[in-house]
Amino acid sequence: MVIADITVVPVPTERKAAYLDFSKRMAEVYRDHGAISVVDYWQSSASADPSDFHADGTSYESGELKSIADLAGASPGESVVVTVTTWPSLEVRDRGTAAVTSDPRVLETLDEEPVFDGGRVVGDSFEIAMRVQQEE
Repeated sequence: MVIADITVVPVPTERKAAYLDFSKRMAEVYRDHGAISVVDYWQSSASADPSDFHADGTSYESGELKSIADLAGASPGESVVVTVTTWPSLEVRDRGTAAVTSDPRVLETLDEEPVFDGGRVVGDSFEIAMRVQQEE
């Protein structure tokens, strides 16, 4: 059963290049420890209105619909990054994440200037419940 670890974190928009550099280095570590893929989704500068995700004719009070940026606590000047790390199984994920947290390449980053506030990372693990794909 494929497992996806999904994290959401606000990042200062002006630090996008630094974040992507950091993330590419970390993706290598995760891949070396069994991850199938690591994909970052950077919030579009033309973010959608929360009402775009509801049927026409639905009515909600102003401010009732939340965006992912709202849920992540993003401030003006921050963009939200959603990272999806895919693992072939829960067992590989558990071994891989344990190995990642003690990998010297990860431990070295503790001495770097942080690109984002790690205390604001929200994440969890998910299994595929449904998938619809376009035929190739």
